[in-house]
Amino acid sequence: MTRRLETFRLLVVAKAAVAAILAVAGGGALWSQLPPEAVMLDKVKIPQTIKPGQIDPVTLQDVAGDAVSWTWNGVEYRGSAASKAEFAKHPAESAAAHKKELYVRNFMAAMSTIWCPITDEVTPGGRKQVEGHGLKWESCCSFCDEEMHPENFKEALNQLRKRAEASYELTGGKYTEGAKSPVEGAIDENV
Repeated sequence: MTRRLETFRLLVVAKAAVAAILAVAGGGALWSQLPPEAVMLDKVKIPQTIKPGQIDPVTLQDVAGDAVSWTWNGVEYRGSAASKAEFAKHPAESAAAHKKELYVRNFMAAMSTIWCPITDEVTPGGRKQVEGHGLKWESCCSFCDEEMHPENFKEALNQLRKRAEASYELTGGKYTEGAKSPVEGAIDENV
């Protein structure tokens, strides 16, 4: 049993996914998905792969190619000339909204590959991956492999955004670099 667990842990690291051992039955470990409540949103390890200059701080949309740059409180922003002028009117409010949106997008990018969009469960990794709604998603089982179509992900996207916003409130938008998985140390094994 120890050898199986070690092999599985190596797979998790390689896939940057979460491993879940929910129960021991009949002398052997069962690998399974985890329910959403098992993830402690205040302890997730979200890397900042999307940078501040990639999101317009006023429109909160992706920055267009003809963007201008400016700095406020040590952060470099990019956006349209109109966004720069609007930002100057209410910099603190715009910066706060931008910081939240940036964290939400980074959370969603990190978590979509370990959160099955079909079952809404955290996956053990190593399954089919599909692009949908600007994110890469991974299924949790062979049943979900058959259902992995981008049009099926709209509700999953909404769920993931809600979790990202809750995590932002709990963490204050804190990023963690170098974790093996975004849920490293963030799984409540009692759920």
